[in-house]
Parts: sequence; C-alpha cells; structure tokens
Amino acid sequence: MSFISGFLTKDFCSIVADGRMSQGAKTVGENYKKFMLAESNILIATTGNAQVADIIKDFIKRLHVQSNGAQLNWQLYVNVIQQFVKETLKEAKDIDGNCVNQIVVICGVNGNKIMALAFGQTDAGYIQREYLPEENEQKFFTMTPPGVNPDAVTKEFISITNKIEIRTYSDIVIVQSKLQDYVAEIDSGKSVNTHKMGMGARIDGINGRFKEWSSGN
Repeated sequence: MSFISGFLTKDFCSIVADGRMSQGAKTVGENYKKFMLAESNILIATTGNAQVADIIKDFIKRLHVQSNGAQLNWQLYVNVIQQFVKETLKEAKDIDGNCVNQIVVICGVNGNKIMALAFGQTDAGYIQREYLPEENEQKFFTMTPPGVNPDAVTKEFISITNKIEIRTYSDIVIVQSKLQDYVAEIDSGKSVNTHKMGMGARIDGINGRFKEWSSGN
C-alpha cells in the first residue's frame, strides 16, 4: 500500500500520491497513475494492489458507458466504492495469498461543498473516514502504508508547515511533495517512491475541474 495525502478547504482540494504500485510483494511500476477522474469535479484515487486499482478503473469506465455519457452524481460513486471495498475486498487475496490492503479516496464536489471520503481494507479491518472542511477551515489527511508510523508523518507535516506558510495552491503542492519525500525515506516496507502525481481543483459553487500534474525521479 502506498501513500496518499489530501488537502481541502471550502473551495479547493488537492490530492497527491506516489507512483509505486505492487502485486503482492512485487513492485510492478514506479510511475503508476493512481487517479481516476470520474467526473470533471470528482476524483477517485487508490493505493495498494495494481490489479484491484485496474478493476476500479474499468468499473468506472463501464458506469460511464451504461449512463450513455450522462454525468453521474457523487452519491452513486460513494455507494459503488463503499460496497466494493467493504464487501468485495473483504476476502480478497493478492498473488502471494495475503489479504489485500487497499484504500480508495473519493474527493470533489458533493452538492456545492468540497469533501473527501476514504474507504479501506487494512490489516486492522474495514475503515471509513470523512473529511469536510467548514468555512475558513483547512483539512489535511494522509493514508499511510504499514511500514510508516502515522505519528511521524503528522510530526513532519507540522514541521514543514512551520517553515512554509500556505497561501496558494503552489504552497500546498510543495508541502505535500516534501511530505511524500519524507515518507519515501522512512518507509520500511519500500512501498513508496518519490515520483509524485497529483490533481487539484478550485471550486466555484458546483463548478470546477481537476488539473493533473506529475514530477519526480
């Protein structure tokens, strides 16, 4: 399982992930695209097993075919992803016969509000989290692999933001990029690399489109 970070305000969101993807204990890619632009203002990102990620991508494509090009709503994606992660992945095994560790994040516009939902199957069982920033509030969240101490990531985030005042989208990207480099350095499981890919969107009411970027070595 890799590393994802998210930054949300009432009118902006940014999601960043590394590019390493695996099948069981084997690394199968260093610049794997973990993002799926479900709609112009709804993004789905995933960590974990490459085969599971591809299944999710294909399923979203089929949803669009069945809708005959009509825009699908937030709640539909939430229902589909929640059921898939909670039920289908509950007994799923990787190619080494181990339980699949997978987290799927839905981020974007629900009504006229920016929010993110995370669904996951981990060694600790099923998890579900919601991130909804209020007026003048910033929400920052991370999804860490088993080889990384979440408290260490939080401490590093505080250290970085003490040095960088977040005023612009570029500042947010810098903070997320630096944090990912740190996670790649301390990851004992070597499931995170420094190839960064991200998507961000500024939302005006129900409008807004994600823009993609990537960088790394």
